[in-house]
Amino acid sequence: MTVAVLWHDGDVTHGTNATDVLHQLCGGWNPNTIPELRSVLAKRALCNELINTLDDDEFLQLLDAKGVLTYQVIQ
Repeated sequence: MTVAVLWHDGDVTHGTNATDVLHQLCGGWNPNTIPELRSVLAKRALCNELINTLDDDEFLQLLDAKGVLTYQVIQ
């Protein structure tokens, strides 16, 4: 199984699971750690109060539902 995050600009980030995708997004223009990255993405989606109650997969599903990105699980 792999997962993919599709961004509105056409970029795609692939990983073996949700945590792997978030790890790949750390650094550069983004925060250096997954918790910091989750906080930034949650603020963008206006769902900051939920970030501590969700695992990485559920978090990316929430961002998908909020329209921040498109999250797909590829079997």
